Amino acid sequence: MRPVKLWEIAEAKESRVIVAIDVPIMEPHELVGLVKDYAAGIKVGLPALLRWGPGALRRIREEYGEELYLLCDFKLADIPYVVAEELKAIREMGFDGAILHLFQGGVEEVVTLEGRPDLYGVVAMSHPQAERLNSHFKELLAEAIEAGLEGCVVPATREAVVREAREAAPGLTLLAPGIGAQGARPGSAVAAGADFEIVGRAITRSPDPRLACMRVRDAINAALKALKQPREG
Repeated sequence: MRPVKLWEIAEAKESRVIVAIDVPIMEPHELVGLVKDYAAGIKVGLPALLRWGPGALRRIREEYGEELYLLCDFKLADIPYVVAEELKAIREMGFDGAILHLFQGGVEEVVTLEGRPDLYGVVAMSHPQAERLNSHFKELLAEAIEAGLEGCVVPATREAVVREAREAAPGLTLLAPGIGAQGARPGSAVAAGADFEIVGRAITRSPDPRLACMRVRDAINAALKALKQPREG
């Protein structure tokens, strides 16, 4: 199923940027206020939750929850009962979507949870040491498709993987981390078939996060425009 809120915000803002706020150089609320005009969503991982606590995240939700898609990245990986309980708590915290692992199995059981957030399964990772997980990419992608998830997480640093995921799962929303600090260029993952690019340190550690986010958005939009242009020859 299409994650409606994410796409509505993306279309309204003309932005395919999701900012990961795990390691900013300022308070998360201040950072979100700087990037909100150029980002479609905010990704919150365990480092942010442990560093600033639920109160800081609640403040972001209360002030920016209508204009930003809030994505929880705790990479859930447990038995279905525990994952279901985690998803209930994540939804109660105000998150719109959640990232979870697929290798543990049983995901098809949590998909049926009433009122759950949108679910994005990790089918491959962007860092060089992820070969053990990435060697099972096709199996994990097949599980995501069969389970009926809203989307998948694919590595921007591996464009061939992004292309294969796009071809195999045209109906899933693909989120691609690995832009900037891990080596992928802004716009490259979208050019390969991803729908959104997740960008962390290239924005959050920048001296001017607002400008950095705007530039990433513009690079992605340029890539989208190039995809729509007919090829010569």
